[in-house]
Amino acid sequence: MPNSAAPGSVSSVTTHTGPLRSLHNGTFRWLWAAGLMIGFGNWMQRLTISWLVLDQTGSVFLTALSFAIRSAPNLVFGPMGGAIADRYSRRKVLMLTAGLKASIAIGIWLLVLQDDVLIWGLMALVALAGITASFELPASQALAVDVVGRRNAANGVAMLSVASRAVGAAGALTGGLLIESLGASPVFFLGGLAFAIGGFFVSRVVVDQPKQDSSRAGQGIWGLFGNTIGGLKVLFGIPVVATLLAFAMVVEILGFTYQSVMPSLAEDVLGVGAVGLGALTAMAAIGGLAGSVIITALSDYGRKGLLALGIIFIYGAGLIALGVSDIFPLSLLIVFTVGTMASSFDALQWTMLMANVPDDMRGTAMGGWIFAIGFGWAGSLELGVLAEVYSVGWALSVNGIGLLILGFIALFFARGLRRI
Repeated sequence: MPNSAAPGSVSSVTTHTGPLRSLHNGTFRWLWAAGLMIGFGNWMQRLTISWLVLDQTGSVFLTALSFAIRSAPNLVFGPMGGAIADRYSRRKVLMLTAGLKASIAIGIWLLVLQDDVLIWGLMALVALAGITASFELPASQALAVDVVGRRNAANGVAMLSVASRAVGAAGALTGGLLIESLGASPVFFLGGLAFAIGGFFVSRVVVDQPKQDSSRAGQGIWGLFGNTIGGLKVLFGIPVVATLLAFAMVVEILGFTYQSVMPSLAEDVLGVGAVGLGALTAMAAIGGLAGSVIITALSDYGRKGLLALGIIFIYGAGLIALGVSDIFPLSLLIVFTVGTMASSFDALQWTMLMANVPDDMRGTAMGGWIFAIGFGWAGSLELGVLAEVYSVGWALSVNGIGLLILGFIALFFARGLRRI
């Protein structure tokens, strides 16, 4: 297979225009297909784990804890994953993480086949899946830029986001229907198969990647740790990047953790069961796809910082509305809006980060982003406690108000963000 895009060069994609231009690159199509399969497995597994914990324990807090356990490893392993993505073959890292995710899914499948599910054993496997994801995302986003070239970086990153979310609705609905008809175990087996196929597709992605600057490249395991810490220092030393990472952390805590109470919202507030949870998650996924498509179409838009602030305001209002609604069709529409804002914010963050770091630090930048969103565990626990003590609706509304306050603070004080 020909090398479509040497690092930092103008790839064959540059002869094409429009929001789908990255898909004209044959190498990128393999990566995009891998994103489809891995995204399908992720959506099914995420929904089914949360439903299984709620079904087995009846605890909103423990359900939220399963989300916290998945995101907490990002604090430690996210920066390390970024450093590894810049030191080693990103393609091989992705192949390895896909294989590990397939193995973890099969492990959960075998556990669920037991009569009494060991919740803490399940939590341990969820934590392993979270660790694996810390290495997957930096490698995948940086590899997308390697394939399409820096000139098309924003489009390639946004298109990869589209891939991971395009099958979200199918994954969520499939998971919900399988839970209702056959139980939870087949979902994990199917997820493991999807991860394995995604790993095969990644193996077809052959492209050069930029060599790390020798002044930042340490040797051995201690060199890797040095690169990890040094990379974070470099990132936080770039004012624009530091601002983006700070906003990623706060929005993750207040916004993205809404998913941790979705099972309770479906079961206890809306009374729609596993199929209804699948429908709600599917609408979030469809919204996520819409958001990724919107950001792809706006990849050349020059005021991305102001666009991000607008997204935060709509995101906060959406969470408040979701907390107030007890009507299932209305909640579906609101979740679609929230999902659109969530994926739009993510895709904007990725493109702005990639545009403000050196070529050989793309993986490090994504590792820093994963470190920032690793604080989401605090938001999951906060939502779980508020939902357990008060109500799910009250908890969602509090976080929505928090996002609105963040938006106003940024509007008046974050001048650097507004100029991006």
